[in-house]
Amino acid sequence: MAKTLLGALALAALPSALAFRNTSPFFLFSTAELLIDGTDASIAESSKVTTDVLGALKDCPTRSYIIVQQEGVSSADYADGRITPHLSQYMGGKHEEVKTTFALPDVVGQVDAAAILAHLQAKCTPNNDDQKAAAWFSRIMSKAPATSKALRTQQLLSEDAELEEQIVNEVKSRDYTVIYITTPQTETQAKAQLADEQYKYDMENSFGEAVQMELKRDLSSHMKRANSTQGGLFERYQYFTPGLFMGFAAIIPLFLILLVGIRALTSLEVSYYAFSKEMGPNAQKKQ
Repeated sequence: MAKTLLGALALAALPSALAFRNTSPFFLFSTAELLIDGTDASIAESSKVTTDVLGALKDCPTRSYIIVQQEGVSSADYADGRITPHLSQYMGGKHEEVKTTFALPDVVGQVDAAAILAHLQAKCTPNNDDQKAAAWFSRIMSKAPATSKALRTQQLLSEDAELEEQIVNEVKSRDYTVIYITTPQTETQAKAQLADEQYKYDMENSFGEAVQMELKRDLSSHMKRANSTQGGLFERYQYFTPGLFMGFAAIIPLFLILLVGIRALTSLEVSYYAFSKEMGPNAQKKQ
C-alpha cells in the first residue's frame, strides 16, 4: 500500500517561496491498494511518474477511472485545503474506501495523460460484450485559473466541486481511481499573478509611501559613548553623589555627639585624696 505523503503534503502545504519554478503537483487516490515507487519523494520527472502510474494500474485494479487535467497551477495553489476541500478530504484519509493516496508537490514537466488514458482503455476494456465487466472512464480538462486571487479561488472551488460530482454521481461503484494531473504556470501567467498580488498589497497599504522608512541601525548609543570621552575629569565623572551627601549629613552630627562626650569625660577633675581612706578624727566621728 502506498504511503500518504504527509497527508498528501496536507494538500501541498508548502510555502510558495520554497516551491520550484516550472513544476506542478500530482495527486492520485484509489480505492485499491496500489504499489507506487517513490512515495517519499518530493520532486520527480514527469516521465518517471507516468511510468510508475502505468505500472501500478497495469492490472486494472478498479472499474472506474477519472483523469483530471488542471493547467497553470503550482503547489502554492493547494497549500490551503479550503480552496480544494473535496480533494483535501480524499487525500487526507477522510474517506474510508480510499486505500491509496499518492502525491508529489513538484513534478518537472507534464505527465502524459493521453498515454495513461490509452493504456487504461486498452487494458481494461474487455474483448467480449460483457458490459458489467467494462471499465468506466472520465476525463476532466480545466483551463488555467485567472491571475486574480479571488477569481482563482472561485475557479478552483468550482473544479473541485465538479470532481466531487463525478465521483459521487457518475462512477458505477465505490471502486474508482482518480489521477489528478497538473501543468505548471507559464512565465506570462506567473508574472501576471505576481503583478496582481503586488497591486493588491499596494492597495491594502493604507499608510502609503509617506510613512515608509528605511531600517537603519541605532547609532545613538555609540554617539553618547564618543561624547563621554570628551571634557575634563570632573566633567566626565560625578564624585559627589546624592548617596554620598546623605552619608556625610548623617556622620557629622554623630561625630559631634561623640566629640562632646569625649570632651565631657576628659574634663572631669577629681583629686586623688577623694579615693583614699580617711584616718583622722573625722572618720572616728562618722563611725
